Amino acid sequence: MRRRAPVRLVTAAAAVAVTVLAAGLATTPSAQAAADGCQVRYQVTNDWGSGATATVVVTNTGPTAVNGWTLAWSFPAGQTITDMWNATKTQSGADATATNVSYNAAIPAGGGSVSFGFNVTYAGSNPSPAAFTLNGVACSPPGTTPSSSPSGSPSSSPSSSPGPSGPGVPTGNLALRRPVTASSTEGAGLSPANAADGDRTTRWSSLYTDPQWLQVDLGAEYPVRQVILRWEAAYARAYQIQTSTDATTWTTVSGTTTGDGGDDVLAVDGHGRYVRMSGTARGTAWGYSLFELEVYAVPVAAPPGPDCGQSPADPDAGSKARHLICYLRTHTYVSGQTDLPDADKVQQLTGRYPAIVAFDFMEYTRGSIQTQQVIDWARQRQGIVAFQWHWYCPRGGNYAAPCDFVPDLNNPSSKLYQDIDLVVGELKKLGDAGVPVLFRPLHEANNNYMWWTKKGQDAYKQLWRLIYQRARLAGAHNVVWVFNGMASGQGTALSSWYPGDGYADLVTSDYFQSAGDLTTCKAIGNGKTTGVAETFSPLNPSTDPAWPYFVVWASRDWNGSGKDVAGLWKTAMANPRTISIDQLPNMTAW
Repeated sequence: MRRRAPVRLVTAAAAVAVTVLAAGLATTPSAQAAADGCQVRYQVTNDWGSGATATVVVTNTGPTAVNGWTLAWSFPAGQTITDMWNATKTQSGADATATNVSYNAAIPAGGGSVSFGFNVTYAGSNPSPAAFTLNGVACSPPGTTPSSSPSGSPSSSPSSSPGPSGPGVPTGNLALRRPVTASSTEGAGLSPANAADGDRTTRWSSLYTDPQWLQVDLGAEYPVRQVILRWEAAYARAYQIQTSTDATTWTTVSGTTTGDGGDDVLAVDGHGRYVRMSGTARGTAWGYSLFELEVYAVPVAAPPGPDCGQSPADPDAGSKARHLICYLRTHTYVSGQTDLPDADKVQQLTGRYPAIVAFDFMEYTRGSIQTQQVIDWARQRQGIVAFQWHWYCPRGGNYAAPCDFVPDLNNPSSKLYQDIDLVVGELKKLGDAGVPVLFRPLHEANNNYMWWTKKGQDAYKQLWRLIYQRARLAGAHNVVWVFNGMASGQGTALSSWYPGDGYADLVTSDYFQSAGDLTTCKAIGNGKTTGVAETFSPLNPSTDPAWPYFVVWASRDWNGSGKDVAGLWKTAMANPRTISIDQLPNMTAW
């Protein structure tokens, strides 16, 4: 697990070196199918003398995906697992296993990975395990299996630059587990090698000055057709992508002066043995920090879906999420209502059922899970699912309580992480059932009422990006990320809370429907789709601005709004321009 950018404390415990494991002997196969090849990386991220936090990354190096996995090992000094996240544990004496949970059961072939973490207690010493087996097959440490990129001198590489699909051009990430160097390193555990290890929970971070660079040696000369930069919260505002045959003379093949973090997927036309990210202006007060620098001779294709002029914040977003973004981008007055009984109430009042129903993750962290009910509704009604999250403070109290969450941003064993992982696991279940979700976390950003707003914009953005990153790690690629606040009437501008184009798909406002609110939302980000994510008043296409969608708050507050909400619903649904559920396309075909 990684340390978050805004918390820049480097402690002796956090500086514990990464332990790379040696290969071990095969053990009796587990119930799952045997793996064709695997590598395991074990990292101690915190050690306090009688206990420690460890992160394990399992990489599938074989040609076949692993569906369902159990990783087994033995502790050499009597360590005892106290809790585990992103997997389930068993332990008998020194022997321990971790088995997948539902949302991370698959490990893609050819370098796909999963990760989990745990806390242990121990007495005396805390040596690392010496061997791991995945479904009964011994795993080797990272780097011992040859990379798909052949090593050798430039003279042994191709003499010309074949086309992306020409003979001899390798597929896959050419930078994976190749040697990486950088202009600087912030501290222990943040080495350049982390940016090419295939693990999106580790990262390289530079010193807090400009300029800085990071470069990878591909081992031979190749055409370079795509570069992907997966930024941590400390990103580059301005940078260039450069290639070289000798690491001395560089050719610029791409660049920007308006970077905003997230994942940058860059189409380039270059050639070389070395690829460099050369940063000239930081986007934050911190350094430059990359989870991964990926290089491809054959570009990675985007997941299937429509092209409507807006790419999803999640580059791995599935077809259904992409279709939902594009549907809202190309329509107006798509109707929505919070809570299932209230959606039924709208139908009773008007004869038409809202196209969107909004649910809440509020009680999920207290054991009340309604995911299957939502899946059943989506399948039966064929409507659009939205979720907000009135998140109880992980340190105690409700969603409006004082809550100092900042210290937990770099603590993977905290209740903050546990809450996030619970919710993103439920999002993944919805995705596995074919349901895309309009997800509105950390809502009403600039109203200074919810606990996640009370530590200021920077802390808010860090928390938002943490939720986004945990969702991607869990494989929840069915999410449409809904940024939300008040477009007018607040002490700070909504734009100052925006986490960045790489982390949001929609820019939405609550309540205030003044004439300028739509323009305000449109001005935030680079052409993002907008919406009214929560309001007491359904929009009237005859009088209100042409927002793509609106969601009316729960009927328990209709009377307190000071408006005739029932009458306004009747007016809205009497207008044929208001889109109800029966007018939606067949989302099962998305």
